[in-house]
Order: sequence, then C-alpha cells, then structure tokens
Amino acid sequence: MHRSLARTALTALALSAVATTAASADDLYLAGNFGQIWHLDTDTGVVDNPVSCGGNVEGLVLQGRDVLAASSDGTVYRIDLDTGFFKSTFPVVGSPLSMTRWGNTLYITDEIGGIQWYQADDGSLIDTYYINDPQQASVLFGGTIFTGSWSTFVYKSPIGGMDFQFFTACGGTVNSMTTDGTDLLIGSREGTIYVFDAVTGGYRVTYPVASDCVGMAYTDGSLFIAGSDGIVHRMNLANGNIERTYDTGLDLTAMAGADACAADFNTDGEISILDFLAFLNAWNDQDNTADMDGNGVINTQDFLVFLNAFTAGCE
Repeated sequence: MHRSLARTALTALALSAVATTAASADDLYLAGNFGQIWHLDTDTGVVDNPVSCGGNVEGLVLQGRDVLAASSDGTVYRIDLDTGFFKSTFPVVGSPLSMTRWGNTLYITDEIGGIQWYQADDGSLIDTYYINDPQQASVLFGGTIFTGSWSTFVYKSPIGGMDFQFFTACGGTVNSMTTDGTDLLIGSREGTIYVFDAVTGGYRVTYPVASDCVGMAYTDGSLFIAGSDGIVHRMNLANGNIERTYDTGLDLTAMAGADACAADFNTDGEISILDFLAFLNAWNDQDNTADMDGNGVINTQDFLVFLNAFTAGCE
C-alpha cells in the first residue's frame, strides 16, 4: 500500500474506535397511489409526510436524507425528504422494475431483462447486462447483487462486475427481495416468503403471508412485507408469525428501508474497524467487491471512495 494511503488508513481506524449503527429503524418508506411516497412509523402505524413524483414508483431506495424513486415513466427522481422538493431527475432505459443501491451506484432492473448500472449523483449510465428473463426484484448483500425473475430464478453477480450467474430457484414468482444480514429473503407474488442461505443458495424455510409482496424491508429486527392492497405485514423471521399489520389505505407498489451502506463492508449492521479491514483485504486481493466506483478497475480511487464513505458512516 502507498505510504500516504497507509497514513490515511491509520487516521480512519482511529476515527472508528466506537462502532456506529449502519441502519435506522425509522427509515421505512412506501410508494403508493399516483407516485406518492410516504413515511411509515412502525411504532405508531402512522403514515405521513407524502411527497410525489411522476408515474408509478417501481423501485425505491434511501440515500442520506434523500429518497430515489425509479418510476414507470422511465425516470429516476431524487427527492429531499425534509423539504419534499425535487433535487434532480435523470432518464433510464426502458421501464424500471426494481432498484437497489451500493454507495453512489444504482442497479436498476427492467421489463426486458436488463440490469442497468448508473452513477446515483449524475445519472450517467455505466453498463448494462441482459438476462433473457425480466428481473422483478434486486438486493445487495455481502459484496454481491442478487436479482429475482418472474420465472422464479435468482441470479447473482459480484458488485463491480457484470457477470450474472444462476444462483437458486424458488417455488413462486419473485416479486421482492431483501436480506436480514445473514440470509436472502424472497417474497413471491403468490404469497410466500422464501429464506435461502445467501452464500450457498441452500433452502432454509418458507412462510406464508397474505400478500403479493410488492416490497420488503428488514429493519428493527423484523421483516416488513408490503402488499398492493395497502397492507404492510410485520413478520418475526424466527417463526414466520405476523406480529402486526398496518393498513395504509394506499395502492402500494414499492417499499424501502435503510439500504446497503458502502461503509458497512462486512454487512454486520455496524461501522467499525472490521469493515475497514475487510475492505483492505478485498482491495489488496483485487476482489471485485472493492470496486467502489464501479468502473471495473480496482485502484487508489476505490480506496479513497471507501475511505470517504467509512469516515462519513451510514445515513
């Protein structure tokens, strides 16, 4: 490692002496009627603070105090959650079906099986990969992007690369995906939650749910499942029990909790020295997961991008 980078690394390690939390249980947002986006308070059940964008929202992610919405009108909208004002928009190819984020990179799946890769700040298209199967859902976990299809197949590729390979298959049409930090959680349109080992693809368990699973998010120790009927179910993954339901009165299309945070490199929910060391090992090994700027090359710039994210923590 360059001496200057080593010195900067030591500074970062000092800054990380106290672990910080990567995700907040307050960050649960729903996309509903006519492109509106609402905040759901999971304690009180109150749905409030609506903001709007054009078209039906198919993908929703958080980035700091901004929400990014991928709309059926072929546009990604960036909205300030504190003011409700648009900050920027950019066009995408085709009609989005899902969106997920890693640092400043957005992955957007579309109706013709494309997986598009954009810079979140300026909307520049980095790359596109085509799977001969519409990809309805996507999630990032453990240095890997997973996508799920209408054909029930799940594919994966290392972050920073575009080499999607078959991973596993479930018994229903994939409609949403998330992770609890250990397993890959898949919501089917037919009303089943499938739990798979995120490393091996091995099947663990299934749970029934009265929902078509248009969106899922894991936060506050529970799995939240949104249905197009406006009902959000709170599930205990230890036993599949529905502990609470929220009737939003909306026609829901998507849901977002705290998204993948670039600083939480080992995805354990905290920002600590362990994340720095995990990134450093990947960077030294030229592993695709260390390609933080998503340009296909692992170099000093990736180190600096991670260092900035690490110092800033997760919002």
